[in-house]
Amino acid sequence: MKKLAILSSIIALCSTAVSFAMDDKGWASTYESLAAFDSKIPLYGNRPGYVKPIIANLGNVLNSNWFVSAEVANSFSFEAGLPFSIIPIGDDDRVFNDPVYGGAEVPTIFGENHNMTQPYDGRIYGNETLNGLGVFTYPYLQVAASMFHARAVLRWMMLPAISELRGFSEFGFGLQYSFGHLFQYMLPPAAQGLNVSLGFGYNTSSISYQPEDYKGQLDLDVSTLNISLILGYKPIKTVEIMMSLGYQSAEMASGGKLTCMAKDKLTGGPGAYYGQVISPDLTIEGNNGFRFGLEVAFHLGASFNPVVGFDYAGKSSYTTNILYFKQQFGTDKTPDEIAKEKGYDRNAKSEPAAENKNENVRARAQESYDEPDMNTEEPETEPAEESEEE
Repeated sequence: MKKLAILSSIIALCSTAVSFAMDDKGWASTYESLAAFDSKIPLYGNRPGYVKPIIANLGNVLNSNWFVSAEVANSFSFEAGLPFSIIPIGDDDRVFNDPVYGGAEVPTIFGENHNMTQPYDGRIYGNETLNGLGVFTYPYLQVAASMFHARAVLRWMMLPAISELRGFSEFGFGLQYSFGHLFQYMLPPAAQGLNVSLGFGYNTSSISYQPEDYKGQLDLDVSTLNISLILGYKPIKTVEIMMSLGYQSAEMASGGKLTCMAKDKLTGGPGAYYGQVISPDLTIEGNNGFRFGLEVAFHLGASFNPVVGFDYAGKSSYTTNILYFKQQFGTDKTPDEIAKEKGYDRNAKSEPAAENKNENVRARAQESYDEPDMNTEEPETEPAEESEEE
């Protein structure tokens, strides 16, 4: 009953604020959306579940497209491209279980609006702009260089201030090492297309946002990490099937300061939240944990290297790395050439070992035959009889 009374009080308080909280279409006001990042604001603040879909989707986008092949050449190679992933925004992005409402499903910032023909239920609804998004994606420039089976990756993107977006920057660094050259020469020809590598990728990104009628800005600092084991197999030279297994993390820390300067649309005077300050301080985690990827890479011509596939890390995404180019300068030794250098004969049989074993058995038998029989007793010699003296 106590919880029910508290919930009723919250709904009543929200009902008195509806005239200036929601817009006339039932969407969340700018103040409601921004206040979710401030843990100190009552009612509208401290709502990590409301804004979590931002980092859940952005984190998965930034953790993708690090690896374009399980094989890393010994000779020098250079890569460049504009990879990106496509993540459908589903129902799980539009609602979350809010403990304030007893764990009931309520809209996220991507969620739906309130039906204005119905009485207001006290909930904070979705943002109209973000609700209109059907997919989440973001491209970035990526370059890489490799040699001696090790690969270093850099990614970068920066956008200038555009309208309410005051700035966006992204920087990433990754490493990968391929182990195929250590065992491929021992495999039969049909299995020599198998390769294994280990890699990681780290991103840091900054987003600054200043909405209309607000002074100051919201700052979001994002960091992501991907550690994966990559298995690859080339059934033919131009096609590689890859599977990656690993761990990923994503985190979004909010900061900045915003002051509401919005005026009342009817009177032109100060609005309901005029002068109110929002100080974002929440840190929200994305889809942290196991990740799985299944991709197909095409090595076409001298340099065209598109990769398409499917990833799962808390939710599904699709790799569409179609604008990617890779050029290798030099030719690596084939597994057969490496086997010849190492003196390894994969067709050798174990017969010599068996022959040596048999030879040892025969030698021991011969030694036993040549030794004298220690158990054979020599005949005793009878002493000569003494002649009797007469």
